[in-house]
Amino acid sequence: MDILLLILSVLGSAAVAFLTAKWSANNSMTKLREEMKLDYSIETAIRHLLENPNYKKRSLKKIKHHLRGFRDDNELRMALMRAGAVAFSGTGVEEQWGLLSRNPEDVK
Repeated sequence: MDILLLILSVLGSAAVAFLTAKWSANNSMTKLREEMKLDYSIETAIRHLLENPNYKKRSLKKIKHHLRGFRDDNELRMALMRAGAVAFSGTGVEEQWGLLSRNPEDVK
């Protein structure tokens, strides 16, 4: 009888541990999906801005005008690089960004 209670308590503990781990993993995956969805949306918006046939490059100021909510310019620059953009020297001191695929002649 004692061995049966011991086996049942071990199985119960294992079941609780398994269910807790499964719930935690599902919760983490849901959070990760939401974070990735935001990153994907940001990169899609950046590519849309930089693939406009009228503009091969855009100033950082203009990109910031369309994509608000970044804490600072460096956070926006990181998002631009994840989207496949590179920085170019603009007219004067203005920082320009464009897709590498659309500006191969300007990369030296």
